[in-house]
Amino acid sequence: MNKEIPLTVKSFILNQIVNKSKAAIVVGFIDPNGTRIFSFGNMSKAHNVPVNGNTFFDIGSITKTFTTLLLADMATQGVVNLTDPIEKYLPASVKVPEFKGHKITLENLASHTSGLPEWPSNIWLNNKVGVFNPNYNETMLYQGLSNTTLTREPGSEFQYSSFGIGLLAHILSLKAGLPYEQLVKHRILDVLGMNDTKITLSPYEIKNRFSIGHRGGKEITTPTVPEIVAAAGAFRSTADDLLKYTSANLGFLHTKLDGAIQLYHLIIHSIIPANPMNYSEYVALDWRVLTNFGTETLSHEGAINGWNALVAFIPTNQIGVVLLCSCDSKDVDMHNLGFVLLHLTGVQNLNWRSNISIHTTPGLS
Repeated sequence: MNKEIPLTVKSFILNQIVNKSKAAIVVGFIDPNGTRIFSFGNMSKAHNVPVNGNTFFDIGSITKTFTTLLLADMATQGVVNLTDPIEKYLPASVKVPEFKGHKITLENLASHTSGLPEWPSNIWLNNKVGVFNPNYNETMLYQGLSNTTLTREPGSEFQYSSFGIGLLAHILSLKAGLPYEQLVKHRILDVLGMNDTKITLSPYEIKNRFSIGHRGGKEITTPTVPEIVAAAGAFRSTADDLLKYTSANLGFLHTKLDGAIQLYHLIIHSIIPANPMNYSEYVALDWRVLTNFGTETLSHEGAINGWNALVAFIPTNQIGVVLLCSCDSKDVDMHNLGFVLLHLTGVQNLNWRSNISIHTTPGLS
């Protein structure tokens, strides 16, 4: 593992993220020799304290990987089957859409191949797309599902669906008889020792350990994801905790989740077929799997208004990177930055998306 972030990349972070976006970022690396964390920027204007590996950030859709690990864990224990139709776990009164007799399965929800749209059409406050109805509840979720019409066979095509993951979590919670956050804590977080990964922060944690989000260089408030679909992107975490999570995904940390982790890494469906550049992209149980010359990189981004995150790792090379930023996805391309940093840990020919330029300002260090 490289001991320092190269000056060109450090300059980009300071220029684009800290100085221009007024945000903060924590970068964590992991390999067989251990972990290393770099941090830039402060918590907020009011709390002018540097961020670190113990700082909370919103992680957005990385939350979804907890949801699919729940599914994999419950499947390996025989509680559910990936091929079960979802109607098996929902009230009989709920009309579940299907396509020409083909039913949506749990695996379809977890792999974004259910045919459900990104969000249910009735989730927006006063029909204003992008603004969640804070009172969105189970009844409304069922209505949104019943009012959805599938246009293709489930399992036939990838279409990113926060709706599907939120519904999956709801089903697993019903089956386990536990609220979603408690179920994740019981089956995943406690097992991996991730004590600083949670949806609800205490007033002390918000004041002293939470990095305020930014958009266009201005601080913004945390968006509220309705509890019924919290699994789509409501968790907060720290670099320290996500490095534990990455360690388990790389096989460094062995627990009773090992079998489930192997299961949720398996490729389910193609997103981008192989091309002459030997690059292709697939989806596993929510993880994106990028292949380049036979090397698989698993990754997931987490973007929510004012925050941006990435977890990426290469199992065969036993390296990984975690990025947590209080910056908006419109201000910083976290995917490309993360893959550049992953490339810098030593692997060559990672994939074509990592071959980008890092633009710096002369004299900035």
